[in-house]
Amino acid sequence: MQLMATQSEGMPQGPTSDVQSPLRPHKGLALTTVVLLSLAASACTADTEAASEKEFCDVPASSAEGESVRDLLKADELKSTVFAQTPHLVEGMKEGLGEDLKEQTPSQTICSFAPRETTGPKRLRIEFSWIPRNPETSEMDRLPGRLSHYKVNDATVEANDIVSRLTVPCRMPGGLEKASQKVLLQGQASNTLLMGTDVQQKTIDQQVTFLYLMTRRATEALDCANNPLAKEPVVKPSPAPTA
Repeated sequence: MQLMATQSEGMPQGPTSDVQSPLRPHKGLALTTVVLLSLAASACTADTEAASEKEFCDVPASSAEGESVRDLLKADELKSTVFAQTPHLVEGMKEGLGEDLKEQTPSQTICSFAPRETTGPKRLRIEFSWIPRNPETSEMDRLPGRLSHYKVNDATVEANDIVSRLTVPCRMPGGLEKASQKVLLQGQASNTLLMGTDVQQKTIDQQVTFLYLMTRRATEALDCANNPLAKEPVVKPSPAPTA
């Protein structure tokens, strides 16, 4: 499985946390769980926890997601804000999945990351939504600036210097199967830490890789029957997309 890209215009001693009520779509609630993640400590529990017991935003250094985000942010120690834990992600996404969805659902922000020493509001944010499988073309929905395009398995990705968007089919189980076949799951990574910097293609590729891995977590949490992101991402240039 290859992740292909082209361009076009267009903790030290362990985690600490303060858990409040979860953030839900359409709500003004905030959960500010700050977790200090270090290269040394996170690995201690990563191999002993069952995958189903891990929280969505937990990215120990020994995990593929942890290694990826540390490479992207160029930091061994991270801090993260958790807006929604795994059950709230699943509940919110299920609630947003209507039978006849005609426009994108409000994005559900799940977590954000930054190097531990970061001050100010800039973060790498991960969020998810549903989009109609065949939406009408709208310039307002397109990312601005020069874009990199990716294809990997059933997923399609486009990215500019700050934002990456991945769309993939997710066939939900049970009574949601019919509705889920009319939409695509969209994962988005927005990295305001990169604003005002000279962003290189390698950085864009790294962000797409991290988004792929986090969206894979979402497909697992949602129990997507088609298992669309099972393979590991490999970034590789692709031919220019056709009109």
